[in-house]
Amino acid sequence: MAEQPETTQDLALAAFGLGSQVGILLPYSRKHESEADELGLYFMAMAGYNPKTAPMFWERMQKLNIGSTPEFLSTHPDPGNRIKRLNEIIPKAMQYYNNR
Repeated sequence: MAEQPETTQDLALAAFGLGSQVGILLPYSRKHESEADELGLYFMAMAGYNPKTAPMFWERMQKLNIGSTPEFLSTHPDPGNRIKRLNEIIPKAMQYYNNR
């Protein structure tokens, strides 16, 4: 490949671009999605909607999501991970729901 420095450089840049996309940008986007899920759960509880219904929504979405993109290549958390996280924060959201 020493005879083709442009090709070598193009391959290196493509690898760097893919690496930064998968290693930096996508996890950052998933983090934002997870934060939005948590805040959304609190807001729905404050508005009088039962937070316990949120995981059920994502369970239905998970059933419809045939052939989805692997989480490490997606900007969104895997529905199974999303459901698990929502179930973890429901007790805190229920405090908002019960104190409205």
